[in-house]
Amino acid sequence: MNLINAAATFVGEAQTETGVRCMEMKIPVQGSKAVEVPVFLIPTRSSGETFVPEAYEKGCTILFTGRLYPCKSDNRMYVAPTQPLQTVPNNTVLNQVSLAGGVGFIAEQRREDLFGCGMLCQAPPQKLMNFTWDDSVPLRLDAWGDDATRFRKFIYKGRQIAIGGRLKYESWPGKDGETRTAHKVQVRGGQYTFFGKNT
Repeated sequence: MNLINAAATFVGEAQTETGVRCMEMKIPVQGSKAVEVPVFLIPTRSSGETFVPEAYEKGCTILFTGRLYPCKSDNRMYVAPTQPLQTVPNNTVLNQVSLAGGVGFIAEQRREDLFGCGMLCQAPPQKLMNFTWDDSVPLRLDAWGDDATRFRKFIYKGRQIAIGGRLKYESWPGKDGETRTAHKVQVRGGQYTFFGKNT
């Protein structure tokens, strides 16, 4: 499983590295240190006639459901819609990610109240992203507080999990002075299930 349901602000038309037309969106987030989450919608058969960038006014809010496809080469998060796009009131807040897959790695633990790991999900092939059935979708997960404690106790490399969370975007200065960015999924409290044996 690899799905996102979100309401995002339409920024404008953009292109992938290979020249495919896409729609740049920003998912608003709440909080003093929160950074809007940039995502790029790509055209799909499921979105049909609703994928017409010039038909939307910049700044309008669009509701979408789709599959996540992170791209390492341009550091963007692409979304392949699985349903038609829909305009909604500008005050609509929605950012829900549902994932299922296996843990690929466990990040170095720098804080006691934070657990980070990588997850590999499956998704249908996506020709526009050069993504085949043999590829896995790599996503980073963060769990905080009591959830971090449970993850630390029950998660190991290869463990199968299903989670609900929200997509977030982080930006920080690297040691070389260049800005680093990353998309992550923050696990929502209690929205997860572990599969297989505990170790």
